[in-house]
This record gives sequence, C-alpha cells and structure tokens, in this order.
Amino acid sequence: MQFKTLLAPILLAETALAQGLPIRVVSFNIRYDAGSRESGEKPWWDIFCSISKDRCRQPHVIDAISKTASGAPSGAVTVIGLQEVLDNQLKDIQNGLGSGWAHIGVGRDDGKKSGEYNPIFYRTDALKLVHEETKWLSPTPDQVSFGWGAGSKRIVTIAVFEHIASGKKFIHANTHLDNVSSQARSEGIKVVVSKIQAVQTTYGPLGVSLTGDFNSDPNGDAYKTLSGTEFLEELYNLATPEQRIGPNQLTYTTFDTTKRGSRIDFVWLGPKNAKKYSVQRYEILNNNVNGMLISDHRPVVGDVTLLS
Repeated sequence: MQFKTLLAPILLAETALAQGLPIRVVSFNIRYDAGSRESGEKPWWDIFCSISKDRCRQPHVIDAISKTASGAPSGAVTVIGLQEVLDNQLKDIQNGLGSGWAHIGVGRDDGKKSGEYNPIFYRTDALKLVHEETKWLSPTPDQVSFGWGAGSKRIVTIAVFEHIASGKKFIHANTHLDNVSSQARSEGIKVVVSKIQAVQTTYGPLGVSLTGDFNSDPNGDAYKTLSGTEFLEELYNLATPEQRIGPNQLTYTTFDTTKRGSRIDFVWLGPKNAKKYSVQRYEILNNNVNGMLISDHRPVVGDVTLLS
C-alpha cells in the first residue's frame, strides 16, 4: 500500500505528460497610470476611489485578471502577459492577485523600476521559473536603448517555465511594440524572434507562446514581418470560427465608445512547423464594466494544450 502511495505522484506526472499540458495564455494592455488622462478615461486610483470602486480602473483591472485566471479549464496553468504596467500598478496587481502569484520583468527606461514593464505573471504552485531575461528592441538589445526611431524604449520579457507536476517546459515571451516608428516595429519583432530562438538554443526546441500589443493590425508592418519569419502562428488563425469567442475581435477600443477600434493585440504560438500546440479557445473579453472602460484595450485569452 505504501509502495502504491509512493508511486502515485509519478503516475500522475506520466499521465499529464501523455495527455499534454493545458495552458491559458492571456495578453492584456492595462493602460498605464496616466497623469494626463484622455476623454472618458478614469484614473487608475485616487483618494476618491475608496468611496466607490467604480470611480477608478484599478480594482476592475485586478478583478478582470483574477477572474480570467480562475476561469481557466480544469488542470490548466495560466501565464499572463501585461503591457503598459508602471511600477505602482505592478505592485497593485501583485497585491491584488496574492502571494500565490509571482511576476518577472523590469521597467523599460532603466532596466529596473522606471518606465513601463511588460511583466509576465504566473502561479508559483504550478510553474517553476527556469530562466528569465529582458532585452531591448534595438541594435543593442543588451543595453537600455531606443531602436530605429522609436518614440519609446521597447522591450521583450522572456521566461522559461517548467510545469511542476509533469516536468514539461515551455517558453513564454511578452512585448509591446512601438507606436511611432514602423521600422522600430518591424525590426523590433525580429529582435523578439532572435532572442526567443537564442533561448531555444540553450534550453532546447521548446514550445513558444508570445503575447503583446503590436501597434500593428494583421495588414500592418510588424504582423507581416513576424508572419514572414514562419516561426510563429497567430492564435486567431489557428482557431476555428466556432472557437473564436467575444463581443467582437477588435482589441484596441480607445476610451471613445464611438470609435470602431482595431485588432492589434495578439497571442502567437510556435514553432510553426513543430506543431507543439492544439487550440481549444480564442476569446476577446469585454473591457466595459458597468459602463466604464477599464482599459483602452480588451484582454485576449487563449486556451491551448502543449503537446510536446
């Protein structure tokens, strides 16, 4: 009896390996805590928010992230790539999610805490962090730097995770491409690909998921550049029409409800020719809570299975 008890964790791990690892992948540009807000934009937090949480975005963003994670399929692990996160927002989200969650990433302006982060959040009881790095999307990616006429410093944060129960490993990367320079977007996504491939050189031909705000729609520069590498495939294209869920597929809404918006936030999977993943769901979530836009972007959610 004791021998069977000792074998149970091993058998469970082998079963998990045989069946594949379900993963919920989330991309969400939360909108930075702006000092000068756009028309229709609520503050992240201020002294009046304690009166009513509907006055501020912060509690609703945290709630959206938490509910998205808790709604993952049974047995799935969750990785969440956020964009436009300032240090105070990072602390708020970490505190809101609780001690079972951890994050990686640095501020893009100094490699520490200044400027926007592209953090990756994950649960420490399900995933072990094997490797992390942040690179700048520039000709000098190891240095804090601007790239190719970019309006801001831009980064990619990369993690290698190991599923604790099964030992399966995978790479997740998260980025936010420039909104000013087309060249910065196109060259920047090439840096993203090269840095992911460099991690594969060290850790093996692992499955890859990439989240991000590309500031480029499917007909735009960065999207076409990444598609042209034949390295990753966009989740939307891998999903069947029945697997695509949501109020609509436009991820960037602005804070003006009269504007149509655009599709610039994505989840990508790969390597393309390795067929590492199967797809169960692609969903665009609503960013309107009680009539308030909690961000100028909608979250993108993918339920996939890492097969090998």
